[in-house]
Amino acid sequence: MYKTEAYSDIYKKVFMGVYNNFKENAREDYHFELEPLEYENFIKSIKDELIQCIILFEDDIPTGFLAYTTIISESVELNIIHCIGNKDLNQKRRLLLEKFIEINKHLMKEKTVTYPMLGKQADFADDIDDYGFKIVNTQVMRISLNETSLQYNIKSEKNYELDKDFSISNWHNSYKNDAIYVINQSFKNSSDSLFDARFTTYNGCTDIIEKITENIYGLFLPAITKVLLYKKRPVGFCFANLTNDKIANIPITAILKKYRGNGFSNVLIKNLLSDLFNYSIVEGRLLKEINVSCDVDNIPAVSMYTSAGFTKDYKYPMAYHSGLA
Repeated sequence: MYKTEAYSDIYKKVFMGVYNNFKENAREDYHFELEPLEYENFIKSIKDELIQCIILFEDDIPTGFLAYTTIISESVELNIIHCIGNKDLNQKRRLLLEKFIEINKHLMKEKTVTYPMLGKQADFADDIDDYGFKIVNTQVMRISLNETSLQYNIKSEKNYELDKDFSISNWHNSYKNDAIYVINQSFKNSSDSLFDARFTTYNGCTDIIEKITENIYGLFLPAITKVLLYKKRPVGFCFANLTNDKIANIPITAILKKYRGNGFSNVLIKNLLSDLFNYSIVEGRLLKEINVSCDVDNIPAVSMYTSAGFTKDYKYPMAYHSGLA
C-alpha cells in the first residue's frame, strides 16, 4: 500500500534512511557533482522554506521522496525524485509527481516547472509526458585541463589576432548591464527560455547574471570570465565559475547575433580555458575539468564547444511544464 505526504517533523527520524540512501548514491545514480546537503541541513532548508519535500510511504515505511523549490520567482524547480530499489519504480514516481501537482496546481498555472532528469531519472521521461511535461534533451560536455595537446592548442589560440575594432577583456562589474542585454537578446527565443522563463525578460536575465556573479551558482571567476569588446563596447560573454574544488563550469556563452559566425566564441572559450589552466596551476587547485551543458539540438552550440576541445559525455532530459492542460 503506497501513500504520499508532505514532509512533517513527525517523519524526521524515519525519513533519514531514505534521504541518506539518496545522498550515498547521488553521484553514481544522478550525476551530482556537488555533495548533497547533510541530513540536518536538508531538514533545516525545509524549515526555512528553501526546499519543499514530499515523502512516499510503502506500508507506512518511507521508501522515496520528491524535493523541489519555489523560491525562484519565474519557476518551480523539481530537484529530485528518488526511490529505494527498482520495484514499481515508475509507479512510485507517478504517485510522488501527482502529489506534487496536487499541492502546486495553482502555482503551476503561473510558473514553469523545470525538472532536470539526471541519471536514472531519465527512465521516467516517457511517463512524465502524460502529465503535460515536454522534454528538451540536454548534452553535457567536458574537457580535461591536464591534456598536453589541449594546452598547446589553447596557447596557440590565445595568440589569435582580432580585427583592430575587437578585443578580449576580463569581467568587470561595469559590464553588468551589457551582459544582461546580451544574454536576453541571445536566449529569449531559444529552447533554454522554455524551461527558464527568466531568459525572456530583462529582470529575469538580471537575476541570472546576479546569481552567477554573486556566487550563487558556484564560485564566480571574474578574472577568468571573458568579454568580447567591439570598439570597447561589450558584445559577447563567456562566464566561468567553480562548482567544486576540482570542477569548473561555463554557465553561459553568448554573443550578439550580428557578431556571430566569425569565430569569436571559439576565441572567447579558448582564452578562458588558457587562463583557467594557468589559474589552476598558480592557485594550486589542480582542476580536473571544465564542463558545459547545452541543448542537444542546438547544433551551433554543440559544434562551438566541440571545436574548442570539449567532448560529449552524457545526455539527460530536461522536462518542463508551462501551465496545466
